[in-house]
Amino acid sequence: MSQATLHRRFRAELGTTPLAWLTAERVDTACRLIERGEVRMEAVARASGLGTAANLRTRMRRRTGLSPAAYRSRFGPAARSA
Repeated sequence: MSQATLHRRFRAELGTTPLAWLTAERVDTACRLIERGEVRMEAVARASGLGTAANLRTRMRRRTGLSPAAYRSRFGPAARSA
């Protein structure tokens, strides 16, 4: 299957590009990791496939409107126990 065909079929089925879907999945994974516990952002970035904390910040702000630190404050373990 050609790359163009893959993109066309992927968009037809899911309404987005493969890269946009993958990035969204990675950010969602990072969000779940942040919600679970006190893990350093660099470790969250690596574990979610986003690479660096800087890339994590950029991608999370675009997808959630929040920085990773703000997301942790709002949805992390400390927020749930308060």
